Amino acid sequence: MRERLPGPDVTPEMLANRSWWKGPQLYVLVDDYDLVAAASQNPLLPLLEFLPQARDIGLHLIITRRIGGAARAMFDPVIGRIRELASPGIMMSGPREEGPLFGTIKPQVLPPGRAWMITRKHGARLVQLAWTPPVR
Repeated sequence: MRERLPGPDVTPEMLANRSWWKGPQLYVLVDDYDLVAAASQNPLLPLLEFLPQARDIGLHLIITRRIGGAARAMFDPVIGRIRELASPGIMMSGPREEGPLFGTIKPQVLPPGRAWMITRKHGARLVQLAWTPPVR
């Protein structure tokens, strides 16, 4: 990822079309982040320096966690950085007592599959997510 970081010779046009590097998009998916980050050392800390330029270098970090204790998790360095960068988020059903997690949106009890999708561009929108059982 360090080789993908734009150097001083990268123009705004090159930045927009990502032409200074070639390679695949990198996706890191972490399920149950609250269990991963509870360890004595967080394995995602090395990614912190790349998060502000993730879009430019083709890095996509997707984190899921249970909503219980989410307000306390905002002090986690990785989640804190994601929040500072106003990255998009999806908030499913949860107790209002957690307080605002994305912008000013607090969790609330929602029907199954319903969620708040929060982005910088569109703000908060109520969405319905679908699930299909795995094929056996």
